[in-house]
Amino acid sequence: MSGISEQAAKALGDALGAEHAALWVYGLANAFVGEARVRSAIEEAVDAHTRLRDTAERAMRRAGLTPTPAQPAYDVGGDVANQSKAVELLITTETDCQVGWRSVLDSTEDAGMRRTALEGLTTSATRATRWRLTLGRQPAAEDFPGQRA
Repeated sequence: MSGISEQAAKALGDALGAEHAALWVYGLANAFVGEARVRSAIEEAVDAHTRLRDTAERAMRRAGLTPTPAQPAYDVGGDVANQSKAVELLITTETDCQVGWRSVLDSTEDAGMRRTALEGLTTSATRATRWRLTLGRQPAAEDFPGQRA
């Protein structure tokens, strides 16, 4: 493995996996939203997750690693039948992305990877906060985004 440690490679692979899952989940959630503002936020999130996924894949290839492809489907742990349930699922997927990117941040000294990880962590935390506000949850923002429970 050239360029990054085994720990950083695993963390980057996990973050990539979270991004793949997020893109799939956003596609699913989009089928259950009715409000234009929610649909617009989903489109914005898909663009951001696509950029992060592509960046993670490029970083892995530069390091001589083969990025894991997306799965054909993901287990969402229950039924999604309305906008509220879809938004709950979006909070979960953003939390998973936070954990993935925080792990990258904690496992590398590479400035470029750290910038990407910080972007992934902060944008996922911001989106999770937005989704909590959509559901009227308080507190909307969580302490220490990406920290494992």
